[in-house]
Amino acid sequence: MADKGMTLAIVLLVAGLVVGGGIGYFAAPAKQVVSSTVVEKVTTALPLKGVTVKIGYIASDTTGLETGKPSHEQIWAPDFNKYSALLGYGTTFTYMIDDAQGQANTHLEKVQGFKSAGITVFEGGGWSSQAQSALSYVNTNGMLMWSSSSTSPTLAIANDRLYRMCPADTALAPALADIMWQFGIKESAIFQRGDSWGDGIVNLFIPAFTAKGGKITGDKVRYAAEATEFTNYLQQADAQIKAALGRQNNNNLKVGMVILSFNEAPVICKQASQFSSVYNVHWFGSDGTALSQRIMDDSPDEANHIGIYSMLSHQTPSTKFDSLAKRYVDLVKQQFTTYTAYSYDIGTVITNTMLEAQSQKGDDIVALQSPMSLNTFGAGGWSKLNEFGDRFPPPFDVWGFFKGDTKPSVSKVVATYDNDYKLASWDATMLGYKPLGP
Repeated sequence: MADKGMTLAIVLLVAGLVVGGGIGYFAAPAKQVVSSTVVEKVTTALPLKGVTVKIGYIASDTTGLETGKPSHEQIWAPDFNKYSALLGYGTTFTYMIDDAQGQANTHLEKVQGFKSAGITVFEGGGWSSQAQSALSYVNTNGMLMWSSSSTSPTLAIANDRLYRMCPADTALAPALADIMWQFGIKESAIFQRGDSWGDGIVNLFIPAFTAKGGKITGDKVRYAAEATEFTNYLQQADAQIKAALGRQNNNNLKVGMVILSFNEAPVICKQASQFSSVYNVHWFGSDGTALSQRIMDDSPDEANHIGIYSMLSHQTPSTKFDSLAKRYVDLVKQQFTTYTAYSYDIGTVITNTMLEAQSQKGDDIVALQSPMSLNTFGAGGWSKLNEFGDRFPPPFDVWGFFKGDTKPSVSKVVATYDNDYKLASWDATMLGYKPLGP
């Protein structure tokens, strides 16, 4: 009995401890745990916060300045500043604007002036000759040059400081040979600016055209980029075309002329009317003559007569393009083209990379240009660049000049060219006749 009693006592004691322990656990005041962890506030330095950043812009010539200045000041910069404000950076972008006056040496002087003023990032080099003149200086002085319209194949250089939002003419020249051959052209004269842009296209065009069986009528007619009088040059071309027409039974759909020019094109058109052979064959051009407002304004009748079927990168349809185009036309009363969209997209990439790097120095943002472009779908479409810092080539549209309902001359798309299939689709209804074909 004593052992049983002791056993019972022990059991009751243990039970009491268990129950009491439970009661004690729930009845005891809550334990307060004081953390000894120290939270450090990390502040990210924003060197551009509240800073006004100056970006350079050099118009190729005074005509370009007339539209480039208001568009950059009243559309481009305000748009980029609104985006910066939304991000909370408080950074303001402003364009320092100058004019190369159509001269390569003047363009270089303007670039040097930007550097002296502490501006190392700029949009310029609109003409390939201008981009070429400044490239060495840009490369060796920590600068970054973006172009919306320089297309010379000779400037497709890896690891330099020139980036081009437009495709190089490496793709345009063989495409030009294709559209002319598929139009029915068997012989062609060449009338070109004597600069790196014109030379670059011609040096690729001639072998591509002759490989198809085409014939170049004679020596290329190469005029100085500074020329303002073209009568002597046109006389040479006229003699070449007259001889070619004789070989082709005077069929002016088999003989044509390649025209590679810029704002001098209206003068060339006017003076060409004095030479019947040149004036009565069709001309085939590039981005320099496509959608040219100056041609429509200054030589509308001549352009309508000649046609001037010129290639331009295909416009990527988007509401972004349409919205920007409307604002631009309302502001400057001029046509909005793919190259104008490229200019806007350059500003987008420049300002975004400056905000990302928190620096306005060319050295600090140059490595970000291709990655940012790859991830940008701009007004001009996908901004992806190739290994040379040039835009990947899109399809091409072929633009011609025609009498408008309310204007002496308007531009219309007369053909499209597919880079993959190397085929041009001509609109015979728009042309008013059927091309002969290859």
